[in-house]
Amino acid sequence: MAKKIFPGNWVTNLSSYQGQPVVAVPGRVYYHQVGYALVGSTGATEFDITIPSPDMRGDDKVRANITGLTVPAGANVYHVGIRVPDMRKNKDAGSASSGLVGTNTDTIAVKDAAASAAGSITTTVVSSPTIAVANTTIAPASAKKGIVTAAVLSGAETLKVYVRNAAGNGAGSNLSSTQTGGTPIIVEVSYFVDDDVAGLDDTYIPFITET
Repeated sequence: MAKKIFPGNWVTNLSSYQGQPVVAVPGRVYYHQVGYALVGSTGATEFDITIPSPDMRGDDKVRANITGLTVPAGANVYHVGIRVPDMRKNKDAGSASSGLVGTNTDTIAVKDAAASAAGSITTTVVSSPTIAVANTTIAPASAKKGIVTAAVLSGAETLKVYVRNAAGNGAGSNLSSTQTGGTPIIVEVSYFVDDDVAGLDDTYIPFITET
């Protein structure tokens, strides 16, 4: 686990790559994991989530990307979200476009399993609401699910982006991208776990004076 940080030192996004947590409330360690599922030209109905390396050059990537986003058992999950980004280089020109190509009425969502209900956070399910295919594409959009009282996972859950049919009871058709390099679908999940019990370094123990 990466070194914990505290609110006074929290000045930017937590590092998903390092698994960096923040002790925002005493006794709890908070995580905000962010990654992406890359949709390429070949197409598929489910996509693994990548936690990207800070080394952004493909020809000089000392630290490899991490494949898979797993929320640990016992995590208190309270938020999950998905975003289809606008892939235009110049956001001021033309209409917003993701470059995604799919079958009308199919939907996508980030889930722990293909058959899981969408838009749900329980002890066994972590999933975002769906975003639908329309006019054979998915326009840039986002969807999120949040709950006030976090759900404690009974087991570890590995999240993926799934393509489902309109009824949600079966796999949809392949989703692909015409975008050079593919379209990254952004995924996030937020949760907290109990912090470790304080140790010797967290308090003051009087020195023993030796004679």
